[in-house]
Amino acid sequence: MSEAREPRVAVVGATGAVGNQLLDLIAARGFASSGLRLFATAKGAAETVVVGDEELLVASLESPAALAEFDIAFLAVPAVCAAQIIAARPGPKLIDLSAAGRAPSVEAPMVAPGLTSRERIAELSAHSVFTIPHPVAHVLATCLKALDISARIVAATAMLGASSGGKGLVARTVEQTTDLLSARLDLEEDETQRGFNLFMREHERSIAGAVAAQVAELLSAAPELRLQAVSVPVLYGSAMTIEIPADGGGESMVELIRGAPGILLTEEGEPLSVIDAVGQEAILLQAETRARGLSLWCVFDNVRLAALTALWIAETLSLRTPPLA
Repeated sequence: MSEAREPRVAVVGATGAVGNQLLDLIAARGFASSGLRLFATAKGAAETVVVGDEELLVASLESPAALAEFDIAFLAVPAVCAAQIIAARPGPKLIDLSAAGRAPSVEAPMVAPGLTSRERIAELSAHSVFTIPHPVAHVLATCLKALDISARIVAATAMLGASSGGKGLVARTVEQTTDLLSARLDLEEDETQRGFNLFMREHERSIAGAVAAQVAELLSAAPELRLQAVSVPVLYGSAMTIEIPADGGGESMVELIRGAPGILLTEEGEPLSVIDAVGQEAILLQAETRARGLSLWCVFDNVRLAALTALWIAETLSLRTPPLA
């Protein structure tokens, strides 16, 4: 791509967990742009962030109209903020990372690497908004696509670490854990204990429903999915178990999983924890064969996977969409 074709890019939410990962990946992958601007809410404004060899100022986004000069804008902000920007239609292609927690919509296509072809994105290029799936949906769909088991029933349990709720949730989990260890935890009446606790509330049930809908959207034919989501006292990263039935055992499935893009299959029996996945772009996976199927243990850096998906969309769009005049 020539220099004249390089897009002007904005990252809204640059000081958040996903925003930080986006900037790290932009530098690491050498994503070419003719200008990169960083924005945040008033709370995150006036900070500086290092991107590659540059130190960039994070400005306050006073109005969606401030994005009019850009070709691509990442929305790494809460859903309410993203919805306001989208409703304003400021001009650039918008990549909405907040959509990971809700069901897909026709107006904003949901796409992901390994699951959506670049040709399909070209067909969708008239859309002004693209969305990313929840990392759990991304991992599930990647595994299920490799196995091609649309006629079966698949059971899965997703274990969501604090990083799935952003920097604020990580900080609250640390604070609660510290207070618990000091025997001085004092929760508000409607506050959930996160330190040393696992739980499933309406929020987790909502995530499970959204993920199931996203998997169906990402796959041309999806199996019947029985999914539960639970919050776990892990700061960074997430994990999932997937149980897949097979009449002839799961041995033949292992090789299909091994060749799937984005998956790093580790040897059965080796220790594999969520910590191993932090900072990794691949989905780390162990497969255990059963007499009647396959059990998968998946660990992944949910924040980095979300950022990687968003950047992949931008990379694909930058090949298809000329900058604004």
